[in-house]
Amino acid sequence: MSEPIALYLRLSAADGEGGESGSIANQRAFLHRWADENGYRVVAEFQDDGYTGTDFDRPGFQRLMAQLQSGRIRCFATTDLSRLGRNCGQALTLVEETFQRLGVRYIAVNDGYDTRTASRESLDPSVFKFLLNELYAKDCSAKVLRAKRTLQREGKFLGGQAPYGYRIDPADKYHLLPEEDTAPVVQRIYRLFLAGQTLGQIARRLEAEGIPPPAARRAGRDGGRWSTATLRRILTLPTYRGALTQHVTEMTSYKVHTRRAVPPEQWVVCENAHPPLVSGEEFRQAQCLLGNRRYTGQKAEHPFSGLVFCAGCGGRMYPHRVGRYCYFICGTYAKDPTRCTAHRLREDKLEQLVAGQLRPLLQAAADPAQLAACLQEQLRPDRPDPARLQARLDRLEAQRRQAYADRLEGLIGAGEYAAAAARLQRKQEELRRQWQAADQTPSGPSRDWLTRRVERLLALEQPDRPLLGQLLRGIFVQEDGRVELRLAFAAPESKRKNAVGS
Repeated sequence: MSEPIALYLRLSAADGEGGESGSIANQRAFLHRWADENGYRVVAEFQDDGYTGTDFDRPGFQRLMAQLQSGRIRCFATTDLSRLGRNCGQALTLVEETFQRLGVRYIAVNDGYDTRTASRESLDPSVFKFLLNELYAKDCSAKVLRAKRTLQREGKFLGGQAPYGYRIDPADKYHLLPEEDTAPVVQRIYRLFLAGQTLGQIARRLEAEGIPPPAARRAGRDGGRWSTATLRRILTLPTYRGALTQHVTEMTSYKVHTRRAVPPEQWVVCENAHPPLVSGEEFRQAQCLLGNRRYTGQKAEHPFSGLVFCAGCGGRMYPHRVGRYCYFICGTYAKDPTRCTAHRLREDKLEQLVAGQLRPLLQAAADPAQLAACLQEQLRPDRPDPARLQARLDRLEAQRRQAYADRLEGLIGAGEYAAAAARLQRKQEELRRQWQAADQTPSGPSRDWLTRRVERLLALEQPDRPLLGQLLRGIFVQEDGRVELRLAFAAPESKRKNAVGS
């Protein structure tokens, strides 16, 4: 009587057009012919077409394991060991422990491997085959990654789904075009943010209007909750200024298929790769504001969000609406009245005090353009000096050459030279990373943008939120209602002394 057997078929990438790949079909034909010739009766087939062998979490293989564990299948075969998997450690655990414990017979036909006849007293050759299969998978993974990075640096989009606001060009799968429905949403997010709204306020507005967030839109659902993390990603991804940004996340390893975030300095950014949704200036302004804002998540819209602090305990003060008035109250007091006092101050009074103290400081400049130039210098992010970086690189290169010359003259040994060369190379790579990070650091707000904001502040009664975020480190409220401003720029000493109002 013929022995019942199941077949397992796997291929990591489809190589045929439509339906199952040709390799899967070849595996099936080969195994059926082998089973007929050797007296086996095929009772079931399991397959994973398009699944990597480094991960055993495959639907077909999991169905096979369920049948093996239930005892309904006692024997199965693959064409070779690599079809079972290319993760050496897990594959060996299966064939030497799991299958033995379950009483399952496994046959890899082309490799001549059979758990029934495999040696248990000496090192089995299958160990080396599993190891070679894993090394092959690692090598393939490295080659695929190198090819992907090359295409990404050439400005070719390789994602499966276009970023929110874009669609894949039907004439060129490597190119992005603005998406008619969502591109205006991205542009509106930038406008609202630059106008002074917090991420929480923007999220609530989009939800109230029934605009689905990216995840809901991909799933075909209407509405949904916008998270501040999603909005922050839209506001920080250079893709929206026309610079295609990829390698933002990566696989943990070729065997562990979870994803992890990649530091921004390692992103692959290709300038002018597709039409931008926002201007470069708008993008730079958003980065500058993101670095200065704090978010309270309050529903009331006002120009002091995240800037007001209690002078008594140093904690934040939050807006609370009582009737038709909005008051700022110490957050520590709201949680535990025994730890601080309320330091209550009405919002309109706060606006008057802050505007009254800031205007003399701003008017001390000859004109808004001069003040904007001063602010731009004060707010420019610290960057490494390129000349100093180059000088340090030159010194390291000179040290490396000297070490090589000393090695040739026999003044130092091979081991000492290798250690010195490795140390110098690490220092050079670190300096180059600093240089690259400096090139990608936002340059801060432009002078024209600051000039417009200064003019608005001088002309209007109500303070302008984006400029306040640039001018102030904090607004500290005393118990008696006095307000002290902590400035983010260097004001004249005589004016600074007057920056406390009653």
